[in-house]
Amino acid sequence: MHDPGLEILTMLATAPCHVYGLKFRLEEEGISRSHSDLYKTVNSLKRRGLVDYEQAPSTKGPAKKVFFITDKGREALFLARKSSVGVVLSDYFRHLALTFQDLMVAEFESERPLRRIAVVPDPLSGGMADLFVAAAADLTGQIPERWLIARDKTIIEKFQSLIADPAAMPCCDGAFDLLIAPGLSEAVPGPLLPELARILAPRGQLVTFLPFTEEMTESSIAGEFLIREVRRFFPELQVWRQTDFLSALSASFDVTSVNHLGFTLIFCRARTRE
Repeated sequence: MHDPGLEILTMLATAPCHVYGLKFRLEEEGISRSHSDLYKTVNSLKRRGLVDYEQAPSTKGPAKKVFFITDKGREALFLARKSSVGVVLSDYFRHLALTFQDLMVAEFESERPLRRIAVVPDPLSGGMADLFVAAAADLTGQIPERWLIARDKTIIEKFQSLIADPAAMPCCDGAFDLLIAPGLSEAVPGPLLPELARILAPRGQLVTFLPFTEEMTESSIAGEFLIREVRRFFPELQVWRQTDFLSALSASFDVTSVNHLGFTLIFCRARTRE
């Protein structure tokens, strides 16, 4: 459903315009509004301080009101766009979490013993982290010891919570058979990888994923749009070239990647300690 107020702000962010021009440009976008409705919307935006106008002389009749977006309007437009992209990202991460579950089934059905595991959601936060913690919880119900390692107290059923700086964990060497760390793409480079390698058992495995890659901009128009909007509104989300990210992981682990439906799950095996 179109929001004519946001459409008008978007158009005025490009160039000032009078109401007749706005009506024509909206119709080009498939939005039909009467002049009276447009005036009501524009006047509402003006009362909120999102737009203002200047009188422009006309060769035919009285001067026309030419509307332009204010700084407050640009800020409101930015926040509205960010919110819309946030909805897309939420759906995208939910899809990744479900795919993560599908691809991890083979890992939990393997003969390799899994007695002690840990989920390290940092530096993801909020809903993105919760999605993967919940996905891990669904998969690991039969594991004797399950730990959730995060900077803040987070309660998940049957997980033992360990409040710790992920870059300096109070865990002994080789403590875990499996580590699930979905947010590594936001933590590399940094001190986290050597620390995860330290607490991983000799036959253990670290599992992570790469959500955003430069390759997405080359594969589809939708991928190019998503990466552009992520960079604009969520610059804290790191965009990698897949080969560069795998190379960074390879400094601490033996790495294998699995690609499925445009999603990359990465398995990092601990190296034999000498």
